[in-house]
Amino acid sequence: MATESTLPGEIGFTTSDASLSALLEHLHAIEDLSALMALAEWDQQTYMPRGAGEVRMYQATTLQGIIHEHLTDPRLGALLDKLESEATQKHFSDADRGLLRKARRSYDHATRLPRELVEELTRVTSASFEAWLNARAKNDFALFAPWLQRTVTLQREVADRIGYTETRYDALLDEYEPGLTASKVEQLFAPVRAISTTMLQRIQDSHHTIDASCLQGSFATDKQQRLCEQVLRVMDYDITHGGLARSEHPFTTSFGAPFDVRLTTRYNEQYLPMSVMAVMHEAGHGLYEQGISPALVRTPLASGASLGIHESQSRLWENAIGRSYAFWQGQYGLLRENFPAHFNNVPLETYTRALNVVQPSLIRVEADEVTYNLHIIIRFELEKALVNGNLAVESLPEQWNARYQEYLGIKPDNDVEGVLQDMHWSAGFGYFPTYTLGNLYAAQIYRKLRRDFPDFDERLASGDPGFVLNWLHNNLHQYGATYLPEELITRATGEAPNPAYFADYLTKKFEQIYDLPKA
Repeated sequence: MATESTLPGEIGFTTSDASLSALLEHLHAIEDLSALMALAEWDQQTYMPRGAGEVRMYQATTLQGIIHEHLTDPRLGALLDKLESEATQKHFSDADRGLLRKARRSYDHATRLPRELVEELTRVTSASFEAWLNARAKNDFALFAPWLQRTVTLQREVADRIGYTETRYDALLDEYEPGLTASKVEQLFAPVRAISTTMLQRIQDSHHTIDASCLQGSFATDKQQRLCEQVLRVMDYDITHGGLARSEHPFTTSFGAPFDVRLTTRYNEQYLPMSVMAVMHEAGHGLYEQGISPALVRTPLASGASLGIHESQSRLWENAIGRSYAFWQGQYGLLRENFPAHFNNVPLETYTRALNVVQPSLIRVEADEVTYNLHIIIRFELEKALVNGNLAVESLPEQWNARYQEYLGIKPDNDVEGVLQDMHWSAGFGYFPTYTLGNLYAAQIYRKLRRDFPDFDERLASGDPGFVLNWLHNNLHQYGATYLPEELITRATGEAPNPAYFADYLTKKFEQIYDLPKA
């Protein structure tokens, strides 16, 4: 029997308070405009004609300028001052306090950035994405480098204006994971790098191999799309409040969670996991947003508690569940239904072992769980050096290749396999470390799930993973950004974030898959 959530049963705002109602009204407008901004960005990465990039840049810049005006409105500051001064005298709900915290943070950050800078950031981000697409298509980093340099310069200015204690990069990290600093990341990443390299070495030394050839073949895109949509239904992703599109790089975005949350994926007709595992990853994000309480809609709380918490949901579904034998016991029929000629003669165990093959690779989004965090550590080190002024943009490809050689023992042959594989740097820096944070949080959540459900594998094998989603909804999703990430994890799992669970998860899983002696 699952334990009850330690979180409050209800979430909502004290709408009887006139000042809070005024604050909500102001924030509703900001969130509506932000949703339209997100819609424009989603369109740019999915269906927008490639020749429309310049006009979209102007549209996005205008819209972002209007949002900035609302965020820096002195009336918003006055409302926050009034409510904060009354906070000790009034009974505020958890949502009220979370709203004040989020609104104050946004207001303080926005008022430190002039509108001209915000608009320039938007122009450069939009144009930089187009430059990245062009450079990637032509396999030429030099086409992207000037835009990346402009992004670095602007991000340094943002960091200087927002403020930081140790390094510029800390100000950018804090935007995605409140309170995170480079020194904290380094402390967290040291044991992650140790377990990753140790586990990789143990697997390589064992000389045990896994045949992953069943993942290669001929997989028509239309059948892949049908399979992906079926997997989404199994996971209870609500297609009436979302959708699945195609993009160069998979992503999830919301235009007003929980009512409009959309996913994208990409397809490779010779390699099935590219689409299926990306969909499970993005659905983890989407289920989080769709699970947020409707009471929080059109407010800053209708989002994830942090990017690290968000990544915990995608990594949990993609890896702990989506690469498990138990999950595919219940879903393997879908593969055989869509690709009978290929999978009818592939045993289930062969398929699930193939999903977990450990092999150093160049592409982050296709990396196995053992080596994945090494890809993140490389990006963290490089973007930190870029922002802090210790690495020149023109030296980035060389440094990228050198680190891949050092950490993974392989080296890209071209820019597409190397420095141009991710779109994230076209928008800025500080995002990548949250992927590894997500892995750490996911391992802790997964441990709690297995403790609460001793028959976890049997339930998954039955074909209905709904019990997982219900637990996540009750303990995490519905509260959106009401709580800070550490508090949310502590409330949901019963203890503060503990990276030791990731090492335990990785060790036990891959000792079993590769028949390794216990450490």
